[in-house]
Amino acid sequence: MKLTNPKRSIRPNALTYGKGAIILNGPMTVPYVDFRPNRDYTYCRICGRIFQPWLNRVPDEEYTQEVILAAELLRREWSQTHAKTHSDKQHRDLKLSGRHCTPEALQALVPYGIIPVSDLVMDNESMHAGLEAPRMPEVEVES
Repeated sequence: MKLTNPKRSIRPNALTYGKGAIILNGPMTVPYVDFRPNRDYTYCRICGRIFQPWLNRVPDEEYTQEVILAAELLRREWSQTHAKTHSDKQHRDLKLSGRHCTPEALQALVPYGIIPVSDLVMDNESMHAGLEAPRMPEVEVES
C-alpha cells in the first residue's frame, strides 16, 4: 500500500493539517537585548521584524489586565501597519509556499528563540536558513 504520492511534495503545513506551524519558543538569554520572550509579542513572517511594545516589558507588579489589553491593541496596530510595507505578491507567495515564514524571516527569528520547527523539518531552504542563522540577534526588537 502506497502512503504518499511521489509526484506530490509535502508542504510544511501538512504536518499540522493546515492548522498552523509548529513553533518552538526557546529561551532567550542575551542580557543586553530588551526583549521579554515570556511576554506577548508579534512578528512579521515575511521579513522577521519583531514587535514587543514597552507595555509588555513593564515589571511584574505593573503588568495588569489593563496593560495587557493596551499592549494587545498596540501589537495589532503594528501588525496591520507593518503588513502594508510588504506587497500583495509577497503575502500571496508566502501563503502559497505553505511555510510559516520566509527563510529570510526565519534567520531573523531563530536568534530570539522563535523557531518554526515545521518549516525547518519540511523545507530544505528553511532548514539551511535556520542553520545559517546567527546565534546572536542582529535585528533590534521594535517597541
